[in-house]
Amino acid sequence: MTKGRRRPTIKDLAALPFFGTKPLVSPDSSKVIYLKGVPNLKTNTFDIEGYVYGVESKATHRLFKSSWNIKWYDNKSICCLKNVQPSGNAQIFVYRDLVGEPVQITEHPSPVQTFEPFGDGFVFTSSRSTPKTRVGNFNHVENEEPNDGLFYVSNDRALRNQELSLVSFEGENIDFNPSSFEITKLLDEPLAIDSFVLSPEKNTIYLNCQTRSEMLFEDETLCFKIQLNPDLILENLESSLLDDALSKVNLVKLAIPKGYKVRAVSPDGNQILLIGRDIERVPEARPNLWIIDEAAIGKPEIEDHLKCITEKIDRYPLDVYWTEQGIYMLHWEESRCFISRIDVNGDFVTFSLGDVYPKNFFSMNRSGNIAFKGLSSTKLDEIYYGELNEDGWNVTRLTNITDVFSHLDFGTVESIKWISKDGTEIEGLLRKPSDFDPKKKYPLIIHPHGGPRASSHFSLLDNEYYRPVHSFLAKGLLILQPNYRGGLGKGRTFMELNHDNMGVGDMWDIESGIDHLISLGYIDETKIGSMGGSQGGYLSAFGGMHTDRFAAVNVMAGVSSWYIYYIGSDNRHSIHLTGTPHEPENREVYKKSAPIAAIDRAKTPMLIQHGENDERISVISAQELYRALKHKGVHTELFTYPGKGHGFIAPQDNYAMMLQVYRWFCHYLLGEELDFFKDDF
Repeated sequence: MTKGRRRPTIKDLAALPFFGTKPLVSPDSSKVIYLKGVPNLKTNTFDIEGYVYGVESKATHRLFKSSWNIKWYDNKSICCLKNVQPSGNAQIFVYRDLVGEPVQITEHPSPVQTFEPFGDGFVFTSSRSTPKTRVGNFNHVENEEPNDGLFYVSNDRALRNQELSLVSFEGENIDFNPSSFEITKLLDEPLAIDSFVLSPEKNTIYLNCQTRSEMLFEDETLCFKIQLNPDLILENLESSLLDDALSKVNLVKLAIPKGYKVRAVSPDGNQILLIGRDIERVPEARPNLWIIDEAAIGKPEIEDHLKCITEKIDRYPLDVYWTEQGIYMLHWEESRCFISRIDVNGDFVTFSLGDVYPKNFFSMNRSGNIAFKGLSSTKLDEIYYGELNEDGWNVTRLTNITDVFSHLDFGTVESIKWISKDGTEIEGLLRKPSDFDPKKKYPLIIHPHGGPRASSHFSLLDNEYYRPVHSFLAKGLLILQPNYRGGLGKGRTFMELNHDNMGVGDMWDIESGIDHLISLGYIDETKIGSMGGSQGGYLSAFGGMHTDRFAAVNVMAGVSSWYIYYIGSDNRHSIHLTGTPHEPENREVYKKSAPIAAIDRAKTPMLIQHGENDERISVISAQELYRALKHKGVHTELFTYPGKGHGFIAPQDNYAMMLQVYRWFCHYLLGEELDFFKDDF
C-alpha cells in the first residue's frame, strides 16, 4: 500500500463519480459541455449534472441537473432531454445562452428517444400514436409491427404556441399554428428506426431502418433519403392535411447492400459514408466503411459504385466523423483506442494523444477539434479537449477527478504479452498492488472482458460497478485481464479466430497467460480464480468446469450452454458457431463449447449472479449451472436480481454485487470467513 493512501472499500468503488460517454465541443470551439454522474446510494439512483468549460477562460460552471443526451444547438445554447412530470416522459429542452431555466420544446405524447438539431428545430424519434386494435396484453414474438416514428418540431413555432397558451384563459379556443409533424408518414410500411444521419447543406435526412425491432433483424435493413423543407411543410399544414403537405417531399429508398447503413455525410453533402459487413462471412464479421457518391444512390448495380476505405487499416470502426479535414475513425489497438484519419483511397495515419485515449467514443466539431472521456494508466477517468494541429491534437485535461481521489490507492497497470498454445500472440493487462514485490507469491484472479467483440481498457481505473478490482489489489491479489482471441484491436483474422472454437481457444489464451505469470515466479498456483460478466462470465464458467486451474470462479450473466443461449437470446444470430444446435452435424461443436458439458468433472466452487429479466443471456443459464453443481455437491451460490436485464446498473445493486464477489474470493483465495452480508464500509 502506498504511504498516505488507503484501500478503496466496496462502498468507495460503488460511489465513484463517472462521466457521460460524449463530451461535446461547441461549433466555434469556445466551450465544451459534459455530463457527470454521481451514484446516490441512499436513493439508489444517479444524480446527473451538466457542466460547461470555457476554452479561453479555463473556467467550469455547473449548468443543470437531471438532463441527458446533451447537444449544442448553436454557439450559445444547448439542447437536451429531460423528464416532464407527471407523465415522466422525456422531452426536448433548450438552455438559451447557457443561463437560467431550460425551455421545453416538445410536448410529444410518448418519450423522445433520440434527436438532432435540424433547420429551425429538431428531428427526433419516438413512438407513434396508434389506437389499440386488439384485445389482450401480449407480444407476438419476432412479429410485432414496429411503432417507431420520426418527427420534426419547429423551435420558434413551439415557443410561440407556448406563449399563446400562457396568455389565454382555461377553456378558451386557441388557434395554434402547427409546430410539428411526423416524417415517417411518408413510408409505405411501419419500420423499426435504427438511426438517422442529417445533411443540413441539402435539407436531407438519411433514415436507417430495419423490418422489426429485435436485434435478430439488424441485417434486414432499409435505408431512405428524405429531402424536405420543414418550414414549407408547416406552412402548408395551416391549410391542408399532413398527407397533402408531405406530398412534395422527395423520398428515395436506397438500393444499398443488405445490412448496410448510412454512417456519415461529407461536409458538402455530395458523398455518403456507409458501414456494412459481408453477412455471408462468419457471424459478427468486422464491418467496413464504404464511400459512395450521393448522385449514385439511385443507379443500378450500386455495389459497383461503393469504395471500401477500411481494408488497409483492418480495424473495427467505433466512432466516425467526416469533416473538412477528412474522415476520422476511432478504433481499438490492443487495449487502447486510437483515432486515425482515412482518405478516400483507404490510406490512413494514426494519431497519438499522449498517455491518454478515448474510451469507445469521442466528439468532433466541423473544425476538427475534439472532446472525449479519456483513460490513462496513471490517471482516473477524466474529460479532455483536443485542439487540432498538424500532428494531431493539443490535449488539455478539463477535470480533476484524479486529484479529488488521490487519497485512494488504485494499484498499477501494465500491458504484457505472451504466446498461446497455438502460437497466437496474446496481449493483456496485469494489475498489481502498489507495493508489489516480485520476490513474493501472490494469489491471481483472471478477469476476461465481455463481448467477445471488445477489449480490456489500459487504464488506471477499472470500475465497471460489478467487480471490485481495486479492493482486490489492495488485499494483495494480482488481476490478469487477457485480451483473448475474438476481441478487437488485432484485426479481422484475430477477431475470427474463435469461430467454432469458443471456450476452447479462449482457454488456450487464458491458461497460457497463467503459465506465463507462473514462469515469472510470483504466482501462487493454488490460489487462482476467475471472474467476469457476459462473455467474461461464460469463460469463467468454462474454465471452472473444464479445467482444474481455479480455486473458485464468479459468473455474472454467463452462458451455461449455447443451446439455451440459442433458444433464449435476443442476439442468438451473432453466435460464433456454425449453424444451429438443432442440426445434428453442428451439435458436437455446440457441446464442446458449453461449460455445462463438463459437469461430470466439475469441482470448482462457483458464485453465480444474474438479472432475472436478462434478454441477452437467459437466467435459465444461471439456474442450469446452479442446479447441476448443487446436484454434484460442488459449493455454488446463486444471486438473482429482480427486474434487471443484461449489464444493469443501480448503486445499491452494484454495491451488493461487488461485495458478494469480494467476500467469495477473500474466502477461497485468502481464507477469510464467507459472509456475503457483512458490509465493507
